[in-house]
Amino acid sequence: MFKVVIKGQFNINTILILSTIFLFTFILLSLPESEAADNARDVLVMYAGSLVKIFENDIVPSFSNQTGLNLVGEGKGSVQISNMILDGFRRPDVFLSADTLPIEKLINHNPPLAHWFVNFASGEIVIAYNPNSPFAHDLQRASKGEIPWYQVLEEKGLKFRRTDPELDPKGYYTIMVAKLANLYYNDSTIKDTILAEDRNKEQIFPEEILNSLLESGQIDAVAAYKHEAIARGLPYITLPSQINLSDPRYSSFYDQVSYTGDMNNTIHGKPILFSYTIPDTVRNINGAISFAKYLISPAGKAILTGVGLNPVKPIVGGDSKTLRPEIKALIQ
Repeated sequence: MFKVVIKGQFNINTILILSTIFLFTFILLSLPESEAADNARDVLVMYAGSLVKIFENDIVPSFSNQTGLNLVGEGKGSVQISNMILDGFRRPDVFLSADTLPIEKLINHNPPLAHWFVNFASGEIVIAYNPNSPFAHDLQRASKGEIPWYQVLEEKGLKFRRTDPELDPKGYYTIMVAKLANLYYNDSTIKDTILAEDRNKEQIFPEEILNSLLESGQIDAVAAYKHEAIARGLPYITLPSQINLSDPRYSSFYDQVSYTGDMNNTIHGKPILFSYTIPDTVRNINGAISFAKYLISPAGKAILTGVGLNPVKPIVGGDSKTLRPEIKALIQ
């Protein structure tokens, strides 16, 4: 608390002016980071939480060095980001999603808040673990294929955690991977033994903090993308291509499993593709286009491949007729 002492006499107009200044200052200080970034005309990019380390350590400085623009990023679960945009809590220039569905929510909204998306990289699910975990020896053996990975996760006392399927694509990807394991290993008990209920409250944590909990030793293993495990220097177990959602050749096999959300929306298994859009909330369109160009530039691709994300030939979804010429030129 502090006290403001005003000496002398002030008329009503002076008091009103001072009050306005104080109110305006309070509003500016209270703005969330995203709004402050918009007012500064920076490039505001909201991205899937699995990209936090990659953005902080690599993409932000690289983009700034290459373009001279100031990239302001915020990472959360992709579904959560989509909901925040729909609710008016965030107004990004670019939205990077770990699946196309969160962007399609914006496209299908009335009125639409986005009109198209472009796939730019593929990913895969792995089991990342803490090398100092009491179970690290068995987890390492599983990573070498010496013992089944799912049997290690079933060990008593091992703390395996994941993200919320209602807020994050990785959450429903994890459920699909476990269901695919049932089919691949011809064992109908794997999913229920490892995960229990789809929204098992004991296992679910926000994506932004899950890996921090793992690194600090509070948990033993997590369902992760390969790129986030590499970016954080975490050891991980590679899963068979038939279940890790990385290989388009197994699309029909992936499609055999699904997740049904709280709104009775059913999501079928498919290869993991990261996508971006420039939503109607964009304020810095030139900066947004510069970022889209950066993603497919040699510098951008080098960062993606360096952490295990595989750049793919850009594929457009939604209404391609609404693409700006600068974006259309990038995918031809």
